[in-house]
Amino acid sequence: MNPASQPFEQKSNEINNSNNPADQKTQSSKNIFWDIVWSIILILILFVIIPLRVFVYQQVNVVGPSMQPNYFTDEQLFINATDKNLDRGQVVAVYEDKTIAANANYFTRFSAKFFLKRVIAFPGEEVEMVGDKVIIYNSQYPNGVVLNEDYISDEVKTIEKRNQFYFPRTKILENSYFLLGDNRIDSLDSRVKGAFPNYTIFGKEVAKYLPINKFRTFNLPTYQYEPISDEIKSLQTKFAQEKK
Repeated sequence: MNPASQPFEQKSNEINNSNNPADQKTQSSKNIFWDIVWSIILILILFVIIPLRVFVYQQVNVVGPSMQPNYFTDEQLFINATDKNLDRGQVVAVYEDKTIAANANYFTRFSAKFFLKRVIAFPGEEVEMVGDKVIIYNSQYPNGVVLNEDYISDEVKTIEKRNQFYFPRTKILENSYFLLGDNRIDSLDSRVKGAFPNYTIFGKEVAKYLPINKFRTFNLPTYQYEPISDEIKSLQTKFAQEKK
């Protein structure tokens, strides 16, 4: 064989191989597969992800120190704006302005300002705060129980206890919730503003997604209900006498 003809023969073989019907069928199958994959992705984006983002989940930015040490300014949360089934300990976004909340429509969410608070007591319950303790009274615990709140920092607990903070026993009205910030020494919440009506609660936290290194889904705290100690009872008596 003439060596000069080898490159031509090799090129010819390559062309012949590329026109192999089996190879063409394999390539065609791959193209169909990826067409299906991208079609599914596009359908999910158009009919699942976008509707969820537009009608269900809303981005809310954390502003201020009221929820420290668990939430800090500029962290971003996803809020479920349709699920209003609340549990004790749930973190919620609340309209800052009750008038705006009362007249809110779909577009209000894009300009309104929100508080971030935690659900502490429900409609019909009574709540009292003594030092660093929150006491709940309801049909299950008519004599009251103390919430063991692990999400409150030791510093805040120490300051509230030292200052002998007191919030008198108060009944929560129908269709309202008693909400508190985790940073009790720097939070504008139900202790000042009173219970928050249903219509002021925009939605509940689903996840913290920014910064990305702090991403996590929301988990309800597990409460331990403790009996009211003699020390707390003594303070209750003291505050009741001072009120007189």
